[in-house]
Amino acid sequence: MAEAEASVADLSGQPRGTIRVTAPLGIGKRLIASGIPEFRDQYPEIEVRLRLSDHEVDMMREGIDVAFKLGILENSSFRMRGIMDCERVLAAAPDYLKRRGEPKTPEALIDERHDCLMLRFPGAREHFWMLQTPEGARKFEVGGPFDSDDGDVITDWALAGRGIVNKPRFEIEPFLRDGRLQVVLPETPPVPVKLAALYPHKKFQDPKVRLLVDFMAGRCQRMIGATLSEQ
Repeated sequence: MAEAEASVADLSGQPRGTIRVTAPLGIGKRLIASGIPEFRDQYPEIEVRLRLSDHEVDMMREGIDVAFKLGILENSSFRMRGIMDCERVLAAAPDYLKRRGEPKTPEALIDERHDCLMLRFPGAREHFWMLQTPEGARKFEVGGPFDSDDGDVITDWALAGRGIVNKPRFEIEPFLRDGRLQVVLPETPPVPVKLAALYPHKKFQDPKVRLLVDFMAGRCQRMIGATLSEQ
């Protein structure tokens, strides 16, 4: 029924129906949720059901049409529309670095037992940091006394001087600019992450899914670019 509805909508030039969307909490609130009212202004016959979660979502079981992802994406059975590659940085508050000292090498994160703030939740795959070294990308099994399943909580802990955070630069650029955070180990930054939209193969033919993905891809590129270019 859904596929038939999509075909009729495509022929009529008036896409309609419901799209179920998921995204991580951070980019979901900053980039996706804020654009949905504007999207619906352009396409009033399309309804968007948004679910924000930093947990891994089973798209097929939960009937998700589009998942916006930010991370090191593995091969999957879903179609992927790459939106942009995002630089990541390690950062900490000046108070933390004054108290604990600034690590001079990636190995110092482990040897000096730095408090590394981790995003962890059931099903999370990245329990380590991949850093770009002169020898290539290397895995560092860092740790610390704090972890959370909410990326914004981790940023708040870093701002409070509780440890070092590994974040896409655009998420924390305002704090880097005003000095509340400063980049750590700039010569060996984390491996970049990809911002992308994933959707089941059959959804590729659904015009409302294509419209939403195109709309959000352009919007994310503009907003991230504006954040990074602000003086």
